Amino acid sequence: MTTLHQQIASLQSLGVQRNSSIHPQSFIATKTIADVLAKVKPTLSNRELVDLPMTATVDEALNTLLTEDILSVPVVLDLLKLWSPHTADTSNSNFFHRQIKDAIGQTEESSTLVTVQYSDALVDVLHLFTEHGAHRVLVTSKENQQEQPPVFISQMDIMRYLQAHNHHMGAILDKTVPDLIQQSPKRRQKRRHLGQQKEKLVSVTFKTTALKAFEQLAHDHPFINALPILDDEDYLVGDISPKDLRTLNKARLNDLSKPVLMFLKSNRGDDNIAPMTCHHRFTLSQIMAAFVLRKASRLWWVDQDGHVLGVITLTDVLGYFLDDSYDF
Repeated sequence: MTTLHQQIASLQSLGVQRNSSIHPQSFIATKTIADVLAKVKPTLSNRELVDLPMTATVDEALNTLLTEDILSVPVVLDLLKLWSPHTADTSNSNFFHRQIKDAIGQTEESSTLVTVQYSDALVDVLHLFTEHGAHRVLVTSKENQQEQPPVFISQMDIMRYLQAHNHHMGAILDKTVPDLIQQSPKRRQKRRHLGQQKEKLVSVTFKTTALKAFEQLAHDHPFINALPILDDEDYLVGDISPKDLRTLNKARLNDLSKPVLMFLKSNRGDDNIAPMTCHHRFTLSQIMAAFVLRKASRLWWVDQDGHVLGVITLTDVLGYFLDDSYDF
């Protein structure tokens, strides 16, 4: 069995030696969404979009997300926002009978379906993902072009594409976690929002119920999309995100009263509780490889003792490729 570090090293070996004269912006500027899809979703004709009528119930929506292995971030967050006011009484299952049309619009991203075209520039979609809060967009054909099937493209799709072309990225791949934290466009936006206030890491303890953890996520969106779970000595022992709501149904409603780690173990199994972490010496190359290999949405930045310092998201990494002012 190979470890994650061995897998990362294997992926990195596919690239070439760093060339400080190579700038990723030059590569990205020449690519379109069609180029990305040809690489990461080459069999579009065999894919079908999964849809639900607006009259479908919340229960049907959650079951579809789980059985189709779909994480539509706006939909899950909307359901979380809709669900939060109904969670004071965990025996109340009326929430699951509500129609999903009641949920749409609870978050800004779902209020408008963002569409792009196959011919649109990759750099424009990167801006949508990293500066305007989009997690995925619908790709359609332009009129008078050869008809192509509509397909969603996500942050992870772009990450996989850039990882596959890491030999075009140059010395930026040697940048480390503190660089990403400092230069992320989304974090700069958050710092402007906070003004003089220091950015605080919001967390829950392993004693917190799943109910309280989900309420915290609903309350703090859009700036927080996951929560670290800490033990009595503030060591990182897990994390929870809206994705974990997908397994909830009427039969499991009482599970919300369990401590969050017990809830997650019943969802994911004992082997999938450990959070994905990185330390300050992790390079951008290693971080990208970890995201792709583990299909992760985030990496928790921890110190040598296992205390959480921050979090690296797909948004952070993708945004780092947009700024051409770095001294490589």
